[in-house]
Amino acid sequence: MSTNSDQVKKELQNIEIAIELDRGKNIVEVAEMFGVKIPFVKAIAEKTASLDLKTKTAKIRRFSEAEREVLVGRIESGESLEDIAAEAGVTGSTLRRWCKQCGVNVPRRLEQISLAEQKEIRELLEEQDLREIARAYNISRDATEELREPAHSHLNAESLSYLFELLRELPSASSKKLCGIAKGAGLDIPESAVSSYRKRLQSLKII
Repeated sequence: MSTNSDQVKKELQNIEIAIELDRGKNIVEVAEMFGVKIPFVKAIAEKTASLDLKTKTAKIRRFSEAEREVLVGRIESGESLEDIAAEAGVTGSTLRRWCKQCGVNVPRRLEQISLAEQKEIRELLEEQDLREIARAYNISRDATEELREPAHSHLNAESLSYLFELLRELPSASSKKLCGIAKGAGLDIPESAVSSYRKRLQSLKII
């Protein structure tokens, strides 16, 4: 009984060591944490890396040329590369390589788009087709959806109420000027929020 119990404990410890290595801790740190020798942890690290490599290789071999083209086509249409990678069981770098081989540019994520471009895209999304803009700016569908949400929707109730009154009083004032007035009142409202809310009120014929 004790032999089986010891074996279970050993296996559990090995799993815990592998988890800590996956979290980014180095071999020396993990060895000290569990009170074991460095070569022991190193052996687990090498075994884990070997298993990962075999798994990735096996997964890549499952895909025919036609299947790869389907995945690349989904990325080209704007679907998230990360989501497809997780769904298909391949790495992001593998998908990027397939895209490159097919001459397809991987659409950019939101964090890869400059603030100036984000502002420009938000303005266009209020008037133009989402898919056309996504293609023109080479951005993913997720990024387009996030940008589609008007900037003023992120304002709290106090800022939105203040901006509403401000735009009714000064409908022709520049966004920069209105931001300055709001700042004087202790409210930090970005120009993009002023611009999008102005367009919203204009569309409702409130201003």
